[in-house]
Amino acid sequence: TALVTLNTTLLNTFSFNRFSSKWGFDLTNLRNNGKSLLTYGYESRKLNDWLIKWRWNISRSLLLSMNGKKGENTLLTPQFANRNYQLSIYSAEPFITFIRGTTFRLVTSYKFENKKNEPVYGGEKSISNSVNVESKYNILQSTSVTGKFTFNNISYNFPANTTVSYIMLDGLLPGKNYLWSVILTKRLLNNLELNFQYDGRKPAGTKTVHIGRASLTAL
Repeated sequence: TALVTLNTTLLNTFSFNRFSSKWGFDLTNLRNNGKSLLTYGYESRKLNDWLIKWRWNISRSLLLSMNGKKGENTLLTPQFANRNYQLSIYSAEPFITFIRGTTFRLVTSYKFENKKNEPVYGGEKSISNSVNVESKYNILQSTSVTGKFTFNNISYNFPANTTVSYIMLDGLLPGKNYLWSVILTKRLLNNLELNFQYDGRKPAGTKTVHIGRASLTAL
């Protein structure tokens, strides 16, 4: 009865050919349980993920890799039954990486993700197909430019303004979603780094959102 908060995390990884320059894979299991006493009562969260990462260096310039996931994400709040969910999540994402020396890197990937809520908590289901392109260009040794673009098409035939929908849609909306960013990093001195970042996003059926940031970091 005196419990305020309780968190437990268990992380195990099995690696094969971890230090090989040719190929290898990692199998990881993450279990995270939490229970907290809030103003309206207890809230419990559970996370159980199985992750596999596989890589194959075809040459010094070309790398193939694959990420797979099978997981469960649960939220239980007895006082608010409409917020409860128990999601089964499956995803697969293959990558192609091209590297040219130490100056240029290009990564492309396609991700398929399926999320399904248990029928007792609503039975919602989402299917996501996304294409990602990311590149980084190093100018000399003090400046780098990073750009990223994502197109995510989400199929979801349920209300998009609920607690579970925000988790299932990753903060996006059903339909075609576009996200992009550009980051300029400049090393001023040996221990100072200046960053300019621009982020844009256009969720399905809404106006485009532009965000700009600047930061100075002491290393």
